[in-house]
Amino acid sequence: MPIRNRLLAAILFILLFVSSAFGRDLVVTIIDVGQGDSILIETPDGKNILIDGGGIPAYRKQSYRIGARVIDPFLGKKKIKKLDKVILTHGHTDHLDGLLDIVAIYPVAEFVDTLEGGGGITDDGYIKLLEIVKSRNIKYRLATAGDKLDFGPSLQVIVLNPPKKRFDNPNDNSLVLKITYNKVSFLLAADIGQAAERQILSAHQDLVRSTILKVGHHGSRGSSCAAFLHEAKPEVAIISCGRNNSFGHPHPEVLKRLKRAKIPYLVTAKKGTITVITDGQTYRVQTEY
Repeated sequence: MPIRNRLLAAILFILLFVSSAFGRDLVVTIIDVGQGDSILIETPDGKNILIDGGGIPAYRKQSYRIGARVIDPFLGKKKIKKLDKVILTHGHTDHLDGLLDIVAIYPVAEFVDTLEGGGGITDDGYIKLLEIVKSRNIKYRLATAGDKLDFGPSLQVIVLNPPKKRFDNPNDNSLVLKITYNKVSFLLAADIGQAAERQILSAHQDLVRSTILKVGHHGSRGSSCAAFLHEAKPEVAIISCGRNNSFGHPHPEVLKRLKRAKIPYLVTAKKGTITVITDGQTYRVQTEY
């Protein structure tokens, strides 16, 4: 083939690759796991990332395998057979328990953890989860503020929390991610409270502005301070919490703050699983109910 034709063919291939990579959707699903968190990221480049796995809060001492009964069937319906990353934002049971089954049965390329010790949590569930990760030879890494995670070439993903110096409250050591796909971005605030929010505003204020906010700590009163919401300025806020939960989440004060900031919000306790689909330019939100 003449050099000119080969050059044209190479250019065409690159154009087709770029077109296909950026013409596909990013799908972010906040799975209804009751009083907990679990988020599935399906990237435009075909990667599947699971952030947290839900679980029954430890104090309730109930046995319910949410990974096997909720997360696994959900992944099955999507025909997902492997996970490129599993991310644990912190080691509380309502975020990690469901991962015990998932990490045990699904091929996982990488497991991403917060500060060593689950952000200051070393209970039996967390220790068991790390044992599964080790026994399956899954690549393990710790992530702290300023790190970048590889979700594929279409997305920019930066860790905004935790800082290297631990907070006293394990919730404030949660892994917080900012995910950007062209003009649409997601701020996933895990279980951080106002101390971590202030730290993020101090260190990464220019990165807080986001299209979609996954509200911190299930809508707890101690999260989502007015200053944080003002800087984030999301077009939609999503709260993950259980129906009639004993914590009173989302707290009425948080809902008032959202209303004062003119931020519309959706709650899994009322809407079930919530999915945001975006091509990087526009987005749409789908709810289960």
